[in-house]
Amino acid sequence: MIAATDVGRVRQLNEDSVRIVPDLNIAVLADGMGGHKAGEIASKMAVTTFCKYYEEQFLISDDPQTVHHDDVMREAITTANSEVYGNGRKLAHMEGMGTTLVAASFDSSGIKVGHIGDSRCYRFSGGELSQLTTDHTLANDLLSEHPDGHVPSYSHHVLKKALGIESNCEPDVFTSPVLKGDVFLLCSDGLTGVVEDNDIATVLTLRAHEPELCIDTLIRACLMGGAPDNVSIVLVFAE
Repeated sequence: MIAATDVGRVRQLNEDSVRIVPDLNIAVLADGMGGHKAGEIASKMAVTTFCKYYEEQFLISDDPQTVHHDDVMREAITTANSEVYGNGRKLAHMEGMGTTLVAASFDSSGIKVGHIGDSRCYRFSGGELSQLTTDHTLANDLLSEHPDGHVPSYSHHVLKKALGIESNCEPDVFTSPVLKGDVFLLCSDGLTGVVEDNDIATVLTLRAHEPELCIDTLIRACLMGGAPDNVSIVLVFAE
């Protein structure tokens, strides 16, 4: 696993948070939103709470393998939601804060993914890049009514779901098989809003054997494209 984050060329503050925990075989990424510094607080709070929940499950479990199942992933995300939601209503400078979150855990049965918002998880396998998650945005809702793909550009940035917005949340959680040589990409929309999927696939094709250079190339592509938002990336290479 390898991760990196960059503030970009426009924003003054990096409101993304990323963490990988190799001992737990988990990776998590959050893209915060809100008023002054609230997005930064929300994303860090969500990532910290998520990882703490997994760590606690390892400590209380007789069999660590039982930690990696859909219920634990879902509970880790809903626990993070409660933390962000509760704190967002305690102090004025945290009011209205929220965050996206995408996380992945790995065990013998494959990859388990949980997400809410528009941060994404992709699989790169056999030279093909496929998006595993579905964005929780207004644009996706409108696309069901407009299959031609013509929806207002602003709708891609209107979130229908995020952590901390409501007291309860309903994340998407699913399991997918893993093949030797697969690469999994977790990212904030700071990457996908600038770099096309085809270009991401090209970088992964050329640089997959060099993880650090691969992630540096993706961030550099964002910066060359103007990087109007923070950009965060996690790459996981299946052995």
